[in-house]
Amino acid sequence: MTLGISQVTVYVDDQQRAVDFWSGKMGFEVVRDMPYGEHRWIEVEPPAGGTRLVLAKADPQWPALVEGLPNYVMFHADDIVKTHQELAARGVEFTQPPSRQPWGWSAVFKDDDGHLFHLGQR
Repeated sequence: MTLGISQVTVYVDDQQRAVDFWSGKMGFEVVRDMPYGEHRWIEVEPPAGGTRLVLAKADPQWPALVEGLPNYVMFHADDIVKTHQELAARGVEFTQPPSRQPWGWSAVFKDDDGHLFHLGQR
């Protein structure tokens, strides 16, 4: 049996702002954007393909994000320093620039909704 992860949902306050961040700053491709009830069903895919992010409208009744706690969505790059430079030049905010840790290279960046994500190096 072969299993994989096809999508990960990221809950956002403003779907268009999220599309602008993921497609404009991160370079992801919008592969699906269609009506979904009162909102939109939006999927974005990284430039190298693979697992898609679903940018879903958050319900205002849900608890707020825990400040400073990264999502358990981890991205990887072949060259973390170069990727950091390219993304920062596009306006991506890093709360932790690339640094060598005992387990390898690590960085943390923030999207325009305040979610924190890990960036590692293969």
